[in-house]
Amino acid sequence: MSTVERRWYALAWLARAASARAALLVAVILAFPVVPAAAQEPEAPVRLAPVVVTPSRLEQRADEAPASVTVVTGEDIRESASQTVDDLLRQVPGFSLFRRSSSVVAHPTTQGLSLRGIGPSGTSRALVLLDGVPLNDPFGGWVPWSRLPLLGVEQIEVVRGGGSSVWGNYALGGVVHVVTATPRERSAELEASYGSHDTHLVDLLLTEAWGPAQLSLEGRHFETGGYPIVKRSDRGPIDIDAESRHAVFNGRLELALSPDASVFVMGNYFDEDRGNGTPLQVNETESGIVGLGGRLRAGDDEWRATVYAHLQEFRSTFSAQAADRSSETLALDQTVPTTSAGGWLQWSRRFGDHLLAAGAEARWTEGETRERVFVAGNFARTRIAGGEQWLGGVFVQDVWSPSPAWELVAGVRADYWTATEGARRDTPPPAGVPARQTFDDRDWLGLSPRVAGRVRVTPTTTLRASVYQGFRVPTINELYRVFRVRNDVTAANAELEPEQLVGGEAGVQQRWGPVEARITGFWTEVEDLIANVTLDTPLPDCPPGTTCRQRQNLDLARIRGVEAEVEITPARDWRVLAAWLFSDARVVDAPAQRALEGKRLAQVPEHTVTLGVRYRNPSILTASVTARYVGQAYEDDLNTLPLGAYVVLDVLLARQLTRWAEVFLAVENLFDREYAVARTSEGVTSIGAPRLVRGGLRLTF
Repeated sequence: MSTVERRWYALAWLARAASARAALLVAVILAFPVVPAAAQEPEAPVRLAPVVVTPSRLEQRADEAPASVTVVTGEDIRESASQTVDDLLRQVPGFSLFRRSSSVVAHPTTQGLSLRGIGPSGTSRALVLLDGVPLNDPFGGWVPWSRLPLLGVEQIEVVRGGGSSVWGNYALGGVVHVVTATPRERSAELEASYGSHDTHLVDLLLTEAWGPAQLSLEGRHFETGGYPIVKRSDRGPIDIDAESRHAVFNGRLELALSPDASVFVMGNYFDEDRGNGTPLQVNETESGIVGLGGRLRAGDDEWRATVYAHLQEFRSTFSAQAADRSSETLALDQTVPTTSAGGWLQWSRRFGDHLLAAGAEARWTEGETRERVFVAGNFARTRIAGGEQWLGGVFVQDVWSPSPAWELVAGVRADYWTATEGARRDTPPPAGVPARQTFDDRDWLGLSPRVAGRVRVTPTTTLRASVYQGFRVPTINELYRVFRVRNDVTAANAELEPEQLVGGEAGVQQRWGPVEARITGFWTEVEDLIANVTLDTPLPDCPPGTTCRQRQNLDLARIRGVEAEVEITPARDWRVLAAWLFSDARVVDAPAQRALEGKRLAQVPEHTVTLGVRYRNPSILTASVTARYVGQAYEDDLNTLPLGAYVVLDVLLARQLTRWAEVFLAVENLFDREYAVARTSEGVTSIGAPRLVRGGLRLTF
């Protein structure tokens, strides 16, 4: 048997061994001493600021960027108890999803990303990228976090503050960029784990590098029996565990044609099935992304380009539930096919102290919702609604570095948006709704400028400041799709206007020996913020007995606050990390809904705090303890449904057995704290994840 065959045989055998015994195995190994493969005393690590590309679309060190940047490294990922990217990023100040629950069981349409509390909803107010390719759902704007396996991630760059000047749509609140590792040699990595609630995960990453070509292939399979998502006192006979299963495949081939030219092709396939806590409520997603791009350096000019296509079908069912939760009847069965394609081209060149960049970007999306509507469990009619969107933009940016201590950035982007072919058909139509509706074509032209600066006033003190504008256009989902959460119905609105943000921030970064601290104050105002507004007079899409809401533009919302991060390295093997966010997010002006003025934006807590302690000594133990505090928030726009504050504690223990094998034990919500993530108008409270324990193996060949 060859060496390669022996490696594959070992991988296959170990993957089969990842079962319920894994947790017991971890406990046994941690309890007894193990002689490490390498007994040499390791040298003290030197921590350098990572290189990032997200703030300005140009490579620079994170500590030199005139923006609020947090980088989650591959080491941070391995030392976290989290199984998904969204749970991992909750340690970053300002990061939150619309609901406070994990994407492991949350409905996909509630997984919209918000940074600094800028208008949380199912639609994201931040852009998410995978190696430069947008991942926000093309129909609804939410983020399928499960399609991002962690094993192949090199780092995750989180940039808070307006990023529309170079990234355009969605980036009004910031950008999250997931960067995968470039293969350097032939290797194989496997992570396999098993845990509570019959949860098992297998993630396999294979890489190959031969000559000018690098190839990476990653496959992930995850499945959980789930857990109850309704508070125990509110449960009835219809409440069952919310289960989840997904499979992901990532592939990337890069070819270096010369030292100055390279091309790549990438693909991502995602298949997911979920049960949403009752027998009749399920959802399914099947989605594929392909991309092609390259880089060319010609003299002092550098060109980069990427084109991509996204094909997806999403299906979801919704039910009407009895007040005592003893029964449910089917209310909606929706299928949503979507097709999207786009690309971008970027040029950059250095002229003395100036680094100029310019680019263009375009994206086309077509989608519709095909619905079967039920009344009292009986099929009543069909509803088909959807349309097309085109979005294109051009930008120019100058990064001026008159000295090593100074950096000034000025840029502006112009974007043009059109929404066409908007239509809705009801067969037969309900009372008060025409059988066929054709919505007017929409268009919009906007500018997104940004001016930012950084100055290193001493070798250990850096000041940053920036002002910016950003925007987000309404999605096809917001314009045309009706959705239902238990007995709360939210209607679409084909007259929505794009959201527009004006903001600024100022901060200081200070180093005192082993302590590095950053604090930033920010202020933003969002005009025409799209929110789910409770109506006094129900619309025809809201059946009798339901609470009726509609997506509407609010004239002005204001979000202001402070964020802080501190990292202490008291000794070679120890790291202490702390983060705090204060966000005051309120409706300032809403002439059509005066009752909302002064109210806090739904789902935005005023305070969030994270505290983590990490110890890393492979010859003994790797340990990580992370505590998260999330303050009180409100479920609804009128602030009548409070969601209480809570604290959860996560723990990871890992031990290196040999040069190529590591075992770990991860516990999320160690003290099994029950906390509310959502409430409905009829008083049903949804809860977050209970204590989750899993043990597993990591192998590297």
